[in-house]
Order: sequence, then C-alpha cells, then structure tokens
Amino acid sequence: MTQSMQTQDIANRFIEKVCVHLTKKLDVEKLEQQFKETIDTKRQSASSKTQFFDTLMLNMLYFTENEQQWQKEFHRMLDSKSWMTQAQLEEELLMHQMRIRQQVAEQMDSMKEVFHQQYNKENMTEENIVYDYAYSAAAHSLRIDFLTVLVATPQQSQLLFQADLTETMRIANGYIAYHVDALINKMQLV
Repeated sequence: MTQSMQTQDIANRFIEKVCVHLTKKLDVEKLEQQFKETIDTKRQSASSKTQFFDTLMLNMLYFTENEQQWQKEFHRMLDSKSWMTQAQLEEELLMHQMRIRQQVAEQMDSMKEVFHQQYNKENMTEENIVYDYAYSAAAHSLRIDFLTVLVATPQQSQLLFQADLTETMRIANGYIAYHVDALINKMQLV
C-alpha cells in the first residue's frame, strides 16, 4: 500500500469514526417523534395538501442550498489546510443560512410552479415528500455537526489535510448519506 493510500485510509476511518460518534447515541424514537411533530405542525398550518407539500419542498430547497454552502466551506478548509474556529464556523453558517432563507423566500412563487409540475408528472406521494424532507433535515443537521466536530478538534482533524481533498469530500458525503439513510429507514413517519 502506498503512502498516499495509507493516508487516505486513515482519513477515511477518521471520517467514519466521527459519523459513528455523531449518530450512535441518537434516540431514533425521539428523533422520529420530533419529525412527526414538525411535519404535523406544517400539515396543520397548511390550508391544503398542496400547500403542505410546498412547505416541505421549500424546506428541502433550503437544506439543498445549505448543503452546497457546506460543500464550499468544507472544501475551502481542506484546501487551505486550516480549520476555522468554532465561533467563525457558527458565524459563517448563520450568515449563509440567513442569506439562503432570504433567497428561498424570494424564489418561493416560481419554485411552487416547479413543485406543482413535479407533483403531477412524477406522481409524488405524501410519503415520498415526507421522507425526503426528513432525510434532508437529518442530513443538514449531520453535516453541520460533522464540521463542528472537525473544527472543535483541530489537532485530530488535521490528518484530513494530508489526504486527497476530492476523495475526502466524497467519503465524508458518503458516510453522512449512509448514516442518515440508516436513521430515516428506522422511522415510521406516515
């Protein structure tokens, strides 16, 4: 095994350990209950099924936009081989979340038209939308927690700087998706 393969293997195992650490003690039943309450609140505040779907879809758009920003921040830190401080990360993420919230609000009407076409063309069911929403929300939280652990433990996390940036990001995204899938698959949301 070459040095770079060993380095990447060590980085991959570190990423896996962080994801396991963040998810292994999660109370799935409690998380499921929180999702159900949030989804029920959104359902009750909607005047129609379409409005309920729109609300969940707009939330997913918000999470998707945040994911893109997360990718940029993670890439930037790996590329510069420097972690932000926790305070810097929180400030940066908050700033982006506020900007994204504003963008989503501005796009809301045009996005609803796109959503309505999807509902009809793709025969999207409530179950599809609810589970996609839960997946997006859980992935968003896990991504934020993942970066928070990295910046909170800069000495340990520094080993990621020695690995291949693209592969490290691919592995991190893969483990996050894997753990979120495992969580959501244990839930009965509809």
